[in-house]
Amino acid sequence: MAELKEQLNQLDERGNVFFQWQIPEFANHERSFGWYLVASILAIALIIYCIFTANYFFALIIILATFIIFLKKYNEPKDLMFQITEDGLVIGNQFFNFNDLANFYIIYNPPVKKLYFKMKTLNPDDLSIPLLENNPIPIRAKLLEYLSEDLEKEHQTFSDIMETFFKL
Repeated sequence: MAELKEQLNQLDERGNVFFQWQIPEFANHERSFGWYLVASILAIALIIYCIFTANYFFALIIILATFIIFLKKYNEPKDLMFQITEDGLVIGNQFFNFNDLANFYIIYNPPVKKLYFKMKTLNPDDLSIPLLENNPIPIRAKLLEYLSEDLEKEHQTFSDIMETFFKL
């Protein structure tokens, strides 16, 4: 509760809040025992391949990625406050000024309901925000006052599709 009050105090400095909702820190996919079995076999096979090809750095990356995936099973995602303010976006303790964003687009094809922001930096991934039960129409109208909309985007990003498909 104290963390939420701290977030709200920081937001007073960012101007009026137009929209706000809680979003999970990361997607928490339901994985079966079979998923973990296949992932473990695949990780072991890749590590053996890395040893035979003397690619130890890649083996270390596989071990770390496997550890992180198994660790996520035991950690529930924290709820972060997402807000659209008159100065930009706030996600938890991070602030993104509208000047740092190139554009936005909305994918609303239930069950997929997401709001995406394209950064002006060289970061190839778009910032993905779940809309949850929020109506995208007033959010879109308000964002159009600050950002242009990319109307050519009609699908989720490749990374979001892969995350959902492989339950990462």
